[in-house]
This record gives sequence, structure tokens and C-alpha cells, in this order.
Amino acid sequence: MFYYYQIRRHHHKTEAVPYVTCPVCHTDGYLHMSILQKYRWQLGPIAPSGKYAIAWCEHCGNYIPKVKWTDAMDQAFRKMKQGLKTPLRLYRGLVVYPLVIAAVVGIALLVFKVKDHKQQGNQALVKDAILHPHQGDIFQITHTDGTNTYYTYFKVASTRGDSVYFYPSKVRVTDVKNMKAWDNIPTAGSDYETRPIGFSISAAKESDMFTYATQPVQYGMVWSLYRDGTLYKKY
Repeated sequence: MFYYYQIRRHHHKTEAVPYVTCPVCHTDGYLHMSILQKYRWQLGPIAPSGKYAIAWCEHCGNYIPKVKWTDAMDQAFRKMKQGLKTPLRLYRGLVVYPLVIAAVVGIALLVFKVKDHKQQGNQALVKDAILHPHQGDIFQITHTDGTNTYYTYFKVASTRGDSVYFYPSKVRVTDVKNMKAWDNIPTAGSDYETRPIGFSISAAKESDMFTYATQPVQYGMVWSLYRDGTLYKKY
């Protein structure tokens, strides 16, 4: 997992320290110091570090590396940073981050709740459609004959009493890696067999399956309903 952030610098102040000798060119009166503070930035400033200084000489044009600092330069730095406080805004991320996390979690829970509510509605609709099928309804099913399994469709041809008659689809999906193709519901008459097969509605009531009266037992497990141009998925 990667954690991306920026390192930024806050400038507190810059002052001349003419009473300190440059350790590079050994000249008095030209040394300057800036007090800075680093902090991380991700959605806002967070985690400020300690204050530090950079020093440069206007006479020789050099920045003075820390390893060459003299005791006088250290004393000047400590004197300059006295009373300097870290701005409260550099801690803003400590407030922003929890709010962002809370918002993300809240949105995720809301999306899950809406999705779950929709799913429950779809399950109820599909269950009702099994008990009260409409002519032209298309059920997305898993068909198993005890040996082979494939993904196909039943289109309601008609109903009579406890019986529902389907036109089995000629379209079958056998590659589980291509399951998105299963949602491309075939609607043309040529996509279905011309001879309907019948099932008992009451037998499918509890199991959400259309069971064939053959040996070995074959069945079509219902996964979704396609009605009036809309696909209602149970899961």
C-alpha cells in the first residue's frame, strides 16, 4: 500500500545576523538566517516537524552547510527561534483527516444500505414474478443437468393454472470468465426455441428454481428477471 504526501515548508522569519562571522569566507556583517519548519501535506497540513534554520552569506554567496556551523551560529539560531510558535493551521490535517474518513465511511455505509435495499426489492420482485409470471418475462438462470452447468435464459410463453411455459434460450454462456456477457439479455424471437417446456409454479415457490421432471434431476436456478427492458438482479 502506497501513502502519498508532500513535504512543504513554513517560513517563520529571515533576519540578518551581522555579528556572526561567515565560516566559509570568514567575513563579518553579511550572514543571514531563515527559520523554517517542515510539515507533511495530504488533504491539508499535518505532522509539523521541529524548526530549523538555513544560513547564507551575501559576501561569498554560499549557503552554509550544517556541518560548518559555528557555536556563534548555533547561538544565533536559538535566539531567533525563541518565542516562535507553530501555527495552528499546520495541525489542520488532524481535524480534516478524521472528517474525511468519517465521510468516506458514511458514504460507503449509505451506498451499501441503498444497494442492499435495492437488492431486497429485486429479490421480492423476482420471487413474485416466479409465482405470477408475465408473458414475455425473461428469467436469467443457471441450468444444471447433474454433469454440466451453463448460464442461459427462460422466456415466458404462457401460463395455465399452476403451470408456466417457457421458451428455452439458444444463447448459453459456459465461460465463467465472461459472465458480463450473461447480462446481455437476448430478446429476439430467433434467440429462443420454438417448443415451450412447462414447470410447476408451486414447486418453484420455495426454492426459486424451475425443476425438470427428469432423471437425473435438472433445474434452472433463477438469478434475475428481465421485464419491460429492465434487469432486476437478486444479488
